[in-house]
Amino acid sequence: MKEGMKLILEKTVKAEETAAKVASGALDVFSTPMLIAFMENTAFNLAQKELEDGDTTVGISVNIKHLKANLVGDLLKCEALLTKIDGKKLFFNVKVTYNDEIVGDGEHIRYIVNEKKFIEKIRG
Repeated sequence: MKEGMKLILEKTVKAEETAAKVASGALDVFSTPMLIAFMENTAFNLAQKELEDGDTTVGISVNIKHLKANLVGDLLKCEALLTKIDGKKLFFNVKVTYNDEIVGDGEHIRYIVNEKKFIEKIRG
């Protein structure tokens, strides 16, 4: 894994991803929680393909601005750029666009963990 790596994913906004459906608002527009999930998923996929078997990442921080509303059926693109690696901490710039307009952008941090050890620690 190295700084400067990037991944772009696409998704079409679904009816179940609207603010009205996920209880984050009243309108049938792409919700902020689902925008953040799309960003996290893109960063996760970028990191995951570089990790050893048994390792994964967990999200530990998001600092996101949701700048533009989108309707069901809109095709969105998310770009995750790995900007910094600090031990097991991975820092990403994330950006979602619709027709080259920025829908949301910000920063996201993920932490590398061993899947088995992580779950065992939670269970105590």
